[in-house]
Amino acid sequence: MKLRFLLVPLVCLLAGIASAADSQLLRLVMPYAKVVSVIDFDKVKTTPFGLFVLSQLPATDSSFKEFGAATGFDPLLDIHEVVMASPADMKAKAGLLLVRGRFDAQRIVSLFQAMGKATSETYRGVSIVSHGPDHGVTHALAFLDNSTAAAGDLASVRGAIDRRSSSAVMDAALADKIVRVSSNQDAWVFSIAPISAFAPAMPNKNVKGALQGDLIKAIEQSSGGIRFGKIIEISGELTARTNQDASSLADVVKFFVNMASVNSSGGGAGQTLLQNATVTAEANAVKLFVSIPESDVETLIKLSAGSARAPRI
Repeated sequence: MKLRFLLVPLVCLLAGIASAADSQLLRLVMPYAKVVSVIDFDKVKTTPFGLFVLSQLPATDSSFKEFGAATGFDPLLDIHEVVMASPADMKAKAGLLLVRGRFDAQRIVSLFQAMGKATSETYRGVSIVSHGPDHGVTHALAFLDNSTAAAGDLASVRGAIDRRSSSAVMDAALADKIVRVSSNQDAWVFSIAPISAFAPAMPNKNVKGALQGDLIKAIEQSSGGIRFGKIIEISGELTARTNQDASSLADVVKFFVNMASVNSSGGGAGQTLLQNATVTAEANAVKLFVSIPESDVETLIKLSAGSARAPRI
């Protein structure tokens, strides 16, 4: 097996599988974080939607089986919660993934060390394996213990190790948002960075240009959350500079939601999702909310998968 089929995919996997957040994991987040997201994987995978997603995953992927046999690690069973944090600095390319789970840390680290293609170091008593640089970033993975993993760029991983015994505190505005919303969401993301700050990371020039528009520049903070159940509830909030900016932004969002509803190709399920969406402006905040039966979401996913497989004529 080549290292790039192990270390980098593992980092990506932990990001994508990306309730009240684990306070021990949040304590390891960099104090200058601008974006934080959490997924309560234990809770989500027991919901109807979680069970549906698990049923759609390929069971015969050879790389997945090979990795599991070599490490004794099954992400579908052994991951409990994931926290992702970033300072939202596109030039620094920094980010941190923190995972609460069940790991045979020594076995996984030993595998990478035995392959000889990863750089291995011990930092403050913790083994770190790294690979790169790749596009200027050295990817790193470390196990702080058999229930906590940290992955990301090397500096961020070292920082998480440092914070095990420090009293560093994240930005007060971000911490306040986490306290207010995390208790009743299964997955959520908060950003106290302007949305326009992410424009440089967009590969599509049209998207990049849209994010640099005057209206988008007016968005100073954003957040979103999902609560799973028989009815899936999706909420979001955009904080603008002024009340007028929020009112204008709400009008634009309503226009696009209505237009998408009229042109929906997802059948009844797709139209239900869009027609159930509510968009309101309250002071300088735009609030979005939509609820949809979980069965309708399954229908949308199946229709999307069918369209992707359909041959083009």
